[in-house]
Amino acid sequence: MGDAMSALSVELIEGKTRILEAWHKAADPSQDAGLLPAGKGKGRFSDPSGYHAAEGWDDIVTWLAASEEAETPASVEELCRVKAVQDAAPSAALAFLFDLKPAIRSVVGVTATEADLRALDARIDTLALHAFDCYAACRNRIAQLRVDEVQRGEKMLRRQLERIQRNGEEPA
Repeated sequence: MGDAMSALSVELIEGKTRILEAWHKAADPSQDAGLLPAGKGKGRFSDPSGYHAAEGWDDIVTWLAASEEAETPASVEELCRVKAVQDAAPSAALAFLFDLKPAIRSVVGVTATEADLRALDARIDTLALHAFDCYAACRNRIAQLRVDEVQRGEKMLRRQLERIQRNGEEPA
C-alpha cells in the first residue's frame, strides 16, 4: 500500500471527525440497541455504553489509518463483548463495521484511488472477521455460563431432595 496508502492514511486522520459522523448516521439505530457512540453532552458516566462505543469507533478509524502491521484495537473486543450480550443475530450485531465503508467513501472517496479503497475495504473485512471471532467466543462463553448455572441449580435441587428423603420429610 506504500505511499498511496500513507496519503489515504493522512486523509483518514484529517477527516476522522467527519468519518465518525457519517458512520454514526449510517449505523442503523434500531439494530444497535443503544450502542451508538455518545452524543454531545454525554460522557463516560452518564452514558457508559455510548462512551465506550465512541472510543472504540475512534480507535477503529485510527487503526485503519495506521500501518498494516498495527494490532487490531482492543476496543473492538470490548464492543464485541457488549454486542454479544444483546439479543441480536450476529449479522445485525456486527453490521455497524460494514457501515464504515460508505462512511469513509463519503469523506475520502473523491480523492482516494480505487486501489486504495479496495485495500481499505480488505482491512475492514479483516477487522470484521476478527470481530466475528470475538463475538462468537463471547456468545459461546455466555452459553456455557448458562449451562453451568442450570447444572448448579440442578445439583442444589438434588441435594435438597436427598436431605428431605434422609429426614423422612415429604417433598413439597
